[in-house]
Amino acid sequence: MATKRFRRPFSLATRLTFFISLATIAAFFAFAWIMIHSVKVHFAEQDINDLKEISQTLERILNQPEEPESRRLETLRNVVSGYSNVMISLEDANKKAIFHSPGAPDLREFIGRATPDKNAGHGDVFLLSGPTLNMQGHNQGHGAHSTWRMIRLPVGQLPDGKPAWTLYMALSIDFHLHYINDLKNKLVMTASLISMLIILIVLLAVYKGHEPIRSVSRRIQNMTSKDLDVRLDPQAVPIELERLVISFNHMIERIEDVFTRQSNFSADIAHEIRTPITNLVTQTEIALSQPRSQKELEDVLYSNLEEFGRMSKMVSDMLFLAQADNNQLIPEKKALNLADEVGKVFDFFEAWAEEREVSLRFEGRACWVSGDPIMLRRALSNLLSNAMRYTPKGESVTVRVFEAQNQVQIIVENPGTPIAPEHLPRLFDRFYRVDPSRQRKGEGSGIGLAIVKSIVIAHQGTVAVTSDLRAARFILTLPKHAAF
Repeated sequence: MATKRFRRPFSLATRLTFFISLATIAAFFAFAWIMIHSVKVHFAEQDINDLKEISQTLERILNQPEEPESRRLETLRNVVSGYSNVMISLEDANKKAIFHSPGAPDLREFIGRATPDKNAGHGDVFLLSGPTLNMQGHNQGHGAHSTWRMIRLPVGQLPDGKPAWTLYMALSIDFHLHYINDLKNKLVMTASLISMLIILIVLLAVYKGHEPIRSVSRRIQNMTSKDLDVRLDPQAVPIELERLVISFNHMIERIEDVFTRQSNFSADIAHEIRTPITNLVTQTEIALSQPRSQKELEDVLYSNLEEFGRMSKMVSDMLFLAQADNNQLIPEKKALNLADEVGKVFDFFEAWAEEREVSLRFEGRACWVSGDPIMLRRALSNLLSNAMRYTPKGESVTVRVFEAQNQVQIIVENPGTPIAPEHLPRLFDRFYRVDPSRQRKGEGSGIGLAIVKSIVIAHQGTVAVTSDLRAARFILTLPKHAAF
């Protein structure tokens, strides 16, 4: 089956350029539209005002009862002839045409197919667009086109309240339309040029704006394992990148810490393995340097066997930690009473405690957790072994078990020399020594506390250690079993 190919997302520069340019160009076109609409409305208002002014003049002429109708119509003809772009038609109350502009058609025939003028804001204003009409009422030619703004107004009033006349007026707006079309063309050309200019400016602005990102990227790209102590300055970048730089510094700190621990771990492994190997080689060379009795050879073999056992335990512990590092340490979960588990560990250490003249004391009650009994006993054994090793004769090692909210805490406390505060955070590191010059002879592989930490973490718990003048306390916190 063919794998689905995912399209790579657009770059930030492309996105910013597109959206900023789109917003700016849209704003410019909106401004251009508003301007053109305002010009149209302005021309419409101007045309309506012109038509109304002419109509008022004509209305005064018509409302002169002392003048005979023929004289009034003659005056009307003289007034209208002074407007080359205006045509009128006049009808009486009986809908009979009594006057047309000289050579003009009957406007009543055209107002029926005219459309209301939406820019005029007046119900009796219409637009008529079609073949250009001359003042003789005939088309001026093929392809000729003209647009008129027409208005219908009542003039005078009869005793019954009806208008005495109805005046139809048409004003040519071709000049205005030519101006608006010319304005549109210029705006389109200007908008195209401005749009290209906007895109170039935004591209340049985005490029310059991303310079801090490129600078940080170059510094990160040039970093090697020798530069893990280098930190980026959060104050030297824009505020938008501050959290990124801080997160990067935290990541480098963790990498540096892991790198340092791994380097120290390798060195410690070499040191810890070299010591027993050196002992084995030395004892074997001494045994072979001259003839030995069977008893002497057996003593050498027993001594070598002891060193081999210590090396075997060290390798086993390191394999255990390697499983923990690779998340392969999966405990077998079952309900455990920690009070019972502590009692079983006490039984195992009872003889050694008597030998060292150290007493074991338990405080607490039954507390239930979900965990692997073998792993948890191993963790308790390592802590208890460590505590007994540093407890003075005649003193007691105390193990406390109690519940705290939805968790269970195990505290292994032993009196002794206080541990310096700078050593406390690293006591659970592998092969870490409070006294680096000290050699562990017969004291284990030096990774017992690291194993404790791995076991507790595998059980979703935490470890901690405190120390004061009275005692040192190792604190294990585990989730409480859900059924209790």
